[in-house]
Amino acid sequence: MNEKKYIESQNDCAKLLGQSFSEYNNSLTKIKRSNFKKSTTNERKAKNILNQLGLTEKDLKKRMC
Repeated sequence: MNEKKYIESQNDCAKLLGQSFSEYNNSLTKIKRSNFKKSTTNERKAKNILNQLGLTEKDLKKRMC
């Protein structure tokens, strides 16, 4: 992807979100990475969410690395 296509795609994303190009770029700098750590409470919460949706762990796709 060249620079012109990249800028066009950024403009398209900004328009989809109803933002200006500069607002969109500023919002990208504020994104934080999730610090989801494996713990029994987090696993329990995830299982509760799956149960509410009527799903099981087998319904989820396994990530292949």
